[in-house]
Amino acid sequence: MAGPRRPPRALERVDSPRGSRRSTHDERRDRRSGRAWIAGGLALCVLLVGVIFVAVLPAPTFFEQRSDSADLEVELAEVKAERAAVRAELDRLGTDSEIEAQARRNGYVRPGEEAYNILPASVEPMGLPDTWPFTGVEAALGVR
Repeated sequence: MAGPRRPPRALERVDSPRGSRRSTHDERRDRRSGRAWIAGGLALCVLLVGVIFVAVLPAPTFFEQRSDSADLEVELAEVKAERAAVRAELDRLGTDSEIEAQARRNGYVRPGEEAYNILPASVEPMGLPDTWPFTGVEAALGVR
């Protein structure tokens, strides 16, 4: 013999108005299932829009900043090299011998020394006439 039989549920035995044997419990579950699909789809859409705003839209700006950063690093290396050259020149010009050489080129002498200025030799006149358009040409050239 078979084990004890469970009595049939009342709702399972009664037909619904459309003729199917579905219970209200099954209908509620189906409605909840449909709502769950809609909620899941909505959550997926919100997540997708969030990913677009976080990852896709800032991407061109990110790549542009990377390019600018690389360009600025090259420029910084050039500025550092130029600065090193200027510092080396400054160190060279700061020595006593270089300061004295610069001073002598500018006409300074040590105490007790005498400085002589040698003027250029005079130039013979070119023989240009004193009429226009030659007026003052020889004087401007330092010939007369």
